[in-house]
Amino acid sequence: MSALRMGSGARTNGEGAAGPTLERYTLTDRIVHWWVALTFIALMVSGFALGYPRAYFLSGLFGGGQTMRFLHPWFGVAFTLGILWMLVSWARDMRMQAVDREWVRRLRTYTAEGHTGLDTGRYNAGQKGYYWFSVVLGLVLLLTGLPLWGAWLGGAATLHHWARFLHHGAFLLMVGGFIIHVYMSTVMFPGTFSAMTTGRVSRAWAAWHHPAWFRVQDRRRAGASR
Repeated sequence: MSALRMGSGARTNGEGAAGPTLERYTLTDRIVHWWVALTFIALMVSGFALGYPRAYFLSGLFGGGQTMRFLHPWFGVAFTLGILWMLVSWARDMRMQAVDREWVRRLRTYTAEGHTGLDTGRYNAGQKGYYWFSVVLGLVLLLTGLPLWGAWLGGAATLHHWARFLHHGAFLLMVGGFIIHVYMSTVMFPGTFSAMTTGRVSRAWAAWHHPAWFRVQDRRRAGASR
């Protein structure tokens, strides 16, 4: 119910309103985002087919079981390259600050109203948290996936057992985070998804969700127009 309240509350604050826009993400930002998203979807679908017999029919999307088993680790390599790209590109902006700690303390307000009343910069603590969540678990998937990638990368039976257990756990956590991420960027906060398609957001969206970042961008825009 709090999620529904958040969504309805957000719509009253101009998230989907038409009008002047600001650039939120560059083309390079969007390429790395969609690279990570699409490679993760490939990993997720093939992972379900590999891990759950009732989902094995999904292997047909990749040309059958043998082809899927071959492709799955390579999807993982491509996904990891995207994760490392994200780490290099965005780590500086994702450092936690004092306002982020206060944001966490007001999380209940955020889930109820879709806003904390804080002077948030380009990213809020939730976005930063999801970024680090994805980076860390993405690397865990790589490290635990290597022992499972054929006998030549294997090892002791105990290592293989723990790698499979941790790999599956990290996978399920990543899937849960991904579902929440998609839901929030589409249903909860209209106007957010366009940031990763067109690279732009409405001024109303920026002022409501990221007021400190909005002011910086507004000053730059005003200075450029002089």
